[in-house]
Amino acid sequence: MKTQKGFTLIELIIVIVVLGILAVTAAPQFFNFSTDARESTLSGLKGSMNGAADLVYGKAAIAGVEGDANDGATTPAYLTVDSIEIVYGYPAATAAGITAALNITATDWQIAYTAATGDPGDAATSVRFAPAGTIPTADFLATDHTTVDECYVEYTDVDTAGARPTITINTTGC
Repeated sequence: MKTQKGFTLIELIIVIVVLGILAVTAAPQFFNFSTDARESTLSGLKGSMNGAADLVYGKAAIAGVEGDANDGATTPAYLTVDSIEIVYGYPAATAAGITAALNITATDWQIAYTAATGDPGDAATSVRFAPAGTIPTADFLATDHTTVDECYVEYTDVDTAGARPTITINTTGC
């Protein structure tokens, strides 16, 4: 009698079924890469904001204006350090503030600013940054660039001397 070499049809079918089960259980991990990428992007931006805020605060301290909210002129009258608007030494939540300090543009991020009320430092204002494409462009443009409700990093101004800006991440909808 000859010895049989190779696999039987049953063995091949069992291997295919096992591979199919593995593929079904592992596939969702591969489909979630875009969410993970957006969340990592937000974490990276939060780190960049902390670094930029500390750098600007250092420049404000050297200039001797880290304890001031504004220049006492008309509202809002931000002090500036290297053309960056500041509140108590940290970048303001404005285009010429944290956005300029980060050197980012609206082509990479959907940016929504809250309106400043009162003197800088009196009421906290904030800006939200969402990765470009997170919010459908038509929806973002329809709200006049003021609404970013999901998947964003929010930078909130300092409202008292000696405090740090608040930076939060919302990963809902990423």
